[in-house]
Amino acid sequence: MRVAMLHNRYRTGQPSGENTVVAQTVDLLRDSGHEIDLYARNSDDIATMSRKDRALLPFRSVWSFSAERDLTHLLQAQRPDVVHVHNTFPLFSPSVLRAARRLNLPVVATLHNFRLLCANAVLQRDGRPCDSCIGKLPLAAIKHSCYRESRVQTLPLATSIGVHNTLHTWQRYVDTFVVPSGFVRDRYVAAGFDAERFVVKPHAVPHPAGVRTGAGDAMVFLGRLSEDKGFADLLQAWDSGLGRLVVVGDGPLRAAAEERAREDLSVQVLGQLPWAAGMDVLRSARAAVVPARSYETFGLVVVEAFAQGVPVVASRLGALAELVDDGRTGALTEPGDPEALRKAIGMVADPVTSIACGERAREDYLKRFTPERDLVATERIYTDAIARHTARGRSGAERWAGRARQV
Repeated sequence: MRVAMLHNRYRTGQPSGENTVVAQTVDLLRDSGHEIDLYARNSDDIATMSRKDRALLPFRSVWSFSAERDLTHLLQAQRPDVVHVHNTFPLFSPSVLRAARRLNLPVVATLHNFRLLCANAVLQRDGRPCDSCIGKLPLAAIKHSCYRESRVQTLPLATSIGVHNTLHTWQRYVDTFVVPSGFVRDRYVAAGFDAERFVVKPHAVPHPAGVRTGAGDAMVFLGRLSEDKGFADLLQAWDSGLGRLVVVGDGPLRAAAEERAREDLSVQVLGQLPWAAGMDVLRSARAAVVPARSYETFGLVVVEAFAQGVPVVASRLGALAELVDDGRTGALTEPGDPEALRKAIGMVADPVTSIACGERAREDYLKRFTPERDLVATERIYTDAIARHTARGRSGAERWAGRARQV
């Protein structure tokens, strides 16, 4: 099968699970014999644009005629079986969907976040979940300066959301939507999207270099050190009686973490590490702690822990509640409740419990999150999208024929 893959890469230095997922998908499909034409743009290129092009970028992020034209030429030359769209912001815009439809090509879109509904793409305001714009014109986003705390920068995003949801651009041009969790699907359906066109496909994680042996020797937090990730709650909940806490990552609360480490020898702050080194730390964990206060569309670190036989303590929020089976592969706790978090960590800190939960977590990884299972699911999605596209075209032709007969 020949696939045209589109993705606007995020800036270098900006952590991006989307970039990782797209790269892994391309490699996986190519290694299995599929032809992949990757059409990528890089947000890093914005810095080298002329002043005029940078000034026009907010408008082009709503609809880019140049991106539509470029993709049309590419697709005409390649004639793929299916077009797979990932991130279109800010250098592509939804115009690329029309380019594929005009050439009568099936379109699959992976929705990694809530960009089609929310100006900051994460359904979050002031470090807390926010659904104010679900199913509505995103006026609240402008009022609260939801993108980069700037009304000026929020305006084009809110305009794009309002325009394309009013015109049903994505619904008209996309045959199949792929989302990483049922939670993401449900948010989009609540906003008016057709539930029948959604497929839930969890992200895969490569087979790890090794699997944990024993119960591990520390609780590990791996992620951004920020309020929305629940890191402040973890610091408040932490008690040296729980053992050791190893912190991997960076963010606005790093100084607070380092101050705590100076006062409490049970806390160790390693800062940002290369991915492989972070996985080595995770593999030695008694449990991974993911105490998010805001919605997670998936929770890649949860599956990375599962792959290595490590249980997870996570918030009962968003997609995290779908990944962690409370009492079986770890523990779930209410977000923003340090006391409940302390109790949940204490439960999994028991060595016998940690080993048992870790073994079941590893089983879940093998059943649901391996590259091999991801390949099968992706191929099925493409096949079904082609069939749905053909059926939609046939039904459309029949409707037009009926109207002609009536005339």
